[in-house]
Amino acid sequence: MSEKYKGKRLRVRITVGSSERYQGKPLFRAIIKKLEEHNIFGVTIIRGVGGFGSHARFHTDRLLSLITNLPIIIEFVDYGERIHSLLPEFDPMISKGMITLEEVEVIFYRHSPPKHKP
Repeated sequence: MSEKYKGKRLRVRITVGSSERYQGKPLFRAIIKKLEEHNIFGVTIIRGVGGFGSHARFHTDRLLSLITNLPIIIEFVDYGERIHSLLPEFDPMISKGMITLEEVEVIFYRHSPPKHKP
């Protein structure tokens, strides 16, 4: 295990709609590309089955509503200084959405299965 990842870190959660675009491409993909460029530890993308925002219009994944704007959550953890330097880059990209930060403690971060001693 890489010990350098352990300890107090920040978790970022970016919530955007699945139909949101940036420079003609899906916004969530543009955000992921930005995170790759900055060598963020790792990213998880979660596709929501429903939700609503400030207008309180519920969007769902029911068969008849497949064209709705379902939530996409992009979540990642990294050092606070790296995250704070990266956040301003999202401002021009996200016209609708939300970014939240939480302090977390990384217990372990494994790239491969742990080696067990016999």
